[in-house]
Amino acid sequence: MNRREQYEPLEKALGYEFQRIELLEQALTHRSYAASAGGQHYERLEFLGDAVLQLVVSTYLYQMFPDLPEGQLAKIRALLVSQPTLAALGRSLCLDRFLKVGKGEDMTGVRERHSILCDVVEAVYGAIYLDGGLSAVQPVILAHLPQWHKEQLPIVDAKTTLQEHFQQRTHKRPMYILAGEEGPPHNKLFTVEVWFEGELLGRGHGRSKKEAAQAAARAALARLHLI
Repeated sequence: MNRREQYEPLEKALGYEFQRIELLEQALTHRSYAASAGGQHYERLEFLGDAVLQLVVSTYLYQMFPDLPEGQLAKIRALLVSQPTLAALGRSLCLDRFLKVGKGEDMTGVRERHSILCDVVEAVYGAIYLDGGLSAVQPVILAHLPQWHKEQLPIVDAKTTLQEHFQQRTHKRPMYILAGEEGPPHNKLFTVEVWFEGELLGRGHGRSKKEAAQAAARAALARLHLI
């Protein structure tokens, strides 16, 4: 099976056929595999894809919600490009199956990590951008963007929604705790937990403490059946 045939199912799922299949291959190559087999890994493409994703989603939201202020647009964008959202997309595209990982690293379960799946999605977007330009990557990103409605605004700023819920009933606030962090300084993954009166309500992950706290609050809202 040649490279084109190997990646055909993924191209079909993406809705895009590469002119330079080597770009897709690079986007699916982990640093550990490149170190042993030679060649380039996905991290530079991830850097580019992150910027492209931000631009496409920002433009989409700006045009879709002309009456929303900048602050709310920024919060919606943060949710749509968050690590959990992109990791879920990566899993639905089966990127973990296509990812090339070094044997030693593969034993650690690297394919299942949210941070890795998120990075690979961004790398694939970067590869599409280099292969076909903005006009090629924009429809791919928008086709895989979660559906969004104004009625979902309470979960954009989930921390505020959760705080208002408890203050209306108990006049107390939930407490957020940094439960862990991993990764290099330029690409940290934070884990935050939200507690109320000694009970763990939710746990969230993110590239910043703020993003992780919002994810934890959304998990708490879901547990409390408030969303």
